[in-house]
Amino acid sequence: MLIAIALELLVGTIPSTYSFVGQQLESESDKIEVAVFGSSQIKNSVNPEYIEKKTLNISSSAQHHNSDFLLLKGLVERLPALKTVVFEVSYGHFEIPHNTKYYWKKPVFLKYYGINTFERAVYPTDSLLYMSHPGFFTTQLFDKFVRDSMPAFNRFGFDTGNYDGRFKRLGFDLDSIMKDPINISRRESAVILKYNTAYFKEMLEFCHQRGLEVVIISPPTFTNYNNKRDAAVLRRRDSVLALFQAQYPNLKLLIAETDSRYKVTDFRNGNHLNPDGAEKFSKQLDSLLKAN
Repeated sequence: MLIAIALELLVGTIPSTYSFVGQQLESESDKIEVAVFGSSQIKNSVNPEYIEKKTLNISSSAQHHNSDFLLLKGLVERLPALKTVVFEVSYGHFEIPHNTKYYWKKPVFLKYYGINTFERAVYPTDSLLYMSHPGFFTTQLFDKFVRDSMPAFNRFGFDTGNYDGRFKRLGFDLDSIMKDPINISRRESAVILKYNTAYFKEMLEFCHQRGLEVVIISPPTFTNYNNKRDAAVLRRRDSVLALFQAQYPNLKLLIAETDSRYKVTDFRNGNHLNPDGAEKFSKQLDSLLKAN
């Protein structure tokens, strides 16, 4: 018990994206105009430092639409200046299952954001971090107290030093990158597609009813990743987005997956930007947000 308490207290001292986002929520909730939701692709692509409107990037790795929606519903009354919501719809997003009820970040969201995503009454133990993912937090403890190596977070929780990745390790050599095996979802599921698109429409309607502008984004992905995409999955995604645009004329899209302005040195790997790429994409998003 003493060891568990000690580990929990130590984890609470580690700076993280979540702790910085939580601090921003606490100190600037009355000023935030833009809230950005999504997975690690969005976490690594949107740096609020380059967006003129006060922006909260509350995305995180493996975070899907059901977690986004629960977070949004927990935030909307706390953000009186909120005008725009940014959602991710990357390749395959509509045909990948949502986060399960056992999603390990639920305690993280409760602890740092004060948002209950358990969809039940919370228990005192629900905000305990270490036991929610011992492997993840053990690595963080090791990095901080043994290696003395921590990310270079800015005040928005964006890691400005996050350059290391597969592309850098391959020396940004195009031949090596194009030959390197890549992990990409090519799963097709009509059942998941039907459920996810109906769920996303609920998210759009929620925003519409509250007068919130919605921007849908998909950041740049590199050629080695784009070449492996399933054409049918991509076509269905694009068809769904076209349908939503017809239903919600004010809906804006920033689909930059094949944008040729992004070079190999803007990426960490095939589907994640590094901070240089994120600066470019964030400025693109900023321009779109200003075009109101």
